[in-house]
Amino acid sequence: MTKPLNLVHLWTRRRVAGRARPVHIPESVPTTEVIFLIMRRMRMPLIVVVTMFSFCTAGMMLMPGVDPQGNPHRMNIFDAFYQMTITLTTVGFTEAPYPFSYPQRIWMTLSIFMLVIGWAYAIGVLFALIQSEAFQDAVNAQQFRRQVRRLVEPFVIVAGYGDAGRIVGTELDEHYRRFVAIDNRDDRIRAVASGQLSFDVPAIKGDAATPAFLGMAGLGHPHCEGVLALTGDDDVNLAVVMAAALLRPDLPVLGRCVHKRTANRMEHFAPASAITADDRFGDYLAQSIRRPIGFQLLRWLMDNDQEELMPVRTDLAQRRWVICAEGEFIEAVVSDLSSIGVRVGLVDPTADEPDVSGRVGFVAGTGNDTVNLAMAEYVRSTNPDAYLVVRQQSNAKRSLLASLRIDAVHIDTELVAREVLARIITPVFWTFVQHAMTRDERWAAQVRDHLLERCGRRTPERYVVTLSAKDAPAVVAWLRRGQPLRLVDLMRQPDDREVTLPLAALVLIRDGKPHFMPAEDTPLAVDDQVLMVGKPGGLAEVREILHYPSTVEYVVTGRDVPLTWAWGKLTRRRVKPS
Repeated sequence: MTKPLNLVHLWTRRRVAGRARPVHIPESVPTTEVIFLIMRRMRMPLIVVVTMFSFCTAGMMLMPGVDPQGNPHRMNIFDAFYQMTITLTTVGFTEAPYPFSYPQRIWMTLSIFMLVIGWAYAIGVLFALIQSEAFQDAVNAQQFRRQVRRLVEPFVIVAGYGDAGRIVGTELDEHYRRFVAIDNRDDRIRAVASGQLSFDVPAIKGDAATPAFLGMAGLGHPHCEGVLALTGDDDVNLAVVMAAALLRPDLPVLGRCVHKRTANRMEHFAPASAITADDRFGDYLAQSIRRPIGFQLLRWLMDNDQEELMPVRTDLAQRRWVICAEGEFIEAVVSDLSSIGVRVGLVDPTADEPDVSGRVGFVAGTGNDTVNLAMAEYVRSTNPDAYLVVRQQSNAKRSLLASLRIDAVHIDTELVAREVLARIITPVFWTFVQHAMTRDERWAAQVRDHLLERCGRRTPERYVVTLSAKDAPAVVAWLRRGQPLRLVDLMRQPDDREVTLPLAALVLIRDGKPHFMPAEDTPLAVDDQVLMVGKPGGLAEVREILHYPSTVEYVVTGRDVPLTWAWGKLTRRRVKPS
């Protein structure tokens, strides 16, 4: 069983003991540069064209001609070169320097055929080169290097742009976070270019297990802030984690894996880097049975689909649980459920009619998504009161899931993506999750009711308020003048301070120490971090308070301060001398 606290490691830079030696990160992959590829493939066509051109030029110099006075005349090398040049380029400007004689015109006719054949051969080879996969790879690699080199904002390397990678990339883009994608399939790379993303995302087809591709993707770039290994291959993800941990030990790295042995190997290189969908599935299922309110709260806060708060099921612990699964998945789920004292029965996936009578909870968790859906429908038709949990490895059958009466659906790719996003977008949120894992149901119910009262039933958005000179200049200037500022002041309506914004504060971090569910009258200080959740409009109002000095003074004191010097002069009250 995975320890609950292992789910909540922060997305922070790993501190390496001692001073790390500089390591060269390779950036050259097994592809040829464009210019060298062109010169190599066009070498023979160019030799043929040059040879024919030289032969025709020499022949034109030897052909007898006449000048306007009828005297014998032969072309010099410049005239012959000029004439063959306008012939080779199909310009055909004129006959130089004098009108041609019949021998010269016969030779010119033969030269035209020879040069056209050589020119057509060269053009054909050039077109074949442009359409070849090697040339396209070289062009894409060169363009990819240029795009990554020009990045001036922090970015994340996403290795694998399947279902999980696409969810992570879309969410990063919505939060205005840059990323670079690597995948070994053309359709996924095209999906990056055709996706409705705000930024031009650099993407390349390649093997992410090769360190050179990670180097090309910016592993050694000063603005790289992390690596995500989200491919469907455990070996590739392990190779990515190994390369990132060895070449850039200062960077955080997360890796998706299916097998537990792969997770253990990842942990050797980068502690807390492995995300195993099977273990997470069992952990969340155990949490939903043992602490339903706490699970309801965390699932609600972690949900990225803006869904409403799901209902609490308090009768799951009294049910007899039946699991139909195979491989390591069944081992992880059975271990997690047995650890909390739940009765578990196993069903062979090949059984036609499993016993699901009475109050039962059924988990369809085989490796085949279609089989899981078929078993769930059979259980529902046999026992309408059964609590159905269906596992899906991808979201390809989401439309079918909506039509079936399933109580809980766990999609591996979305589960992995949800945890990855929570770690890299708002790492402070994981401190709250870690704390919530250790609290009882009463505390979870109080937090849930408070958030519902302040934020509504829809999944709240998260935002970390950092009171620094860069992120909150107006607030920092106010505090440095010795003026007081409380947490409640940041949650006031900028246009009417008597109205409280639809927000709630979950964590206050001061001097590296977290304070959970801080009181609204808590005084704030410079360099504090506050994790706020709430409606998007309320979070936008907080950003306005952070940057406008007049707004800060109004929400704290209630005084309307002129926005400009001219308006202050016009609205200032004159004081009559006594």
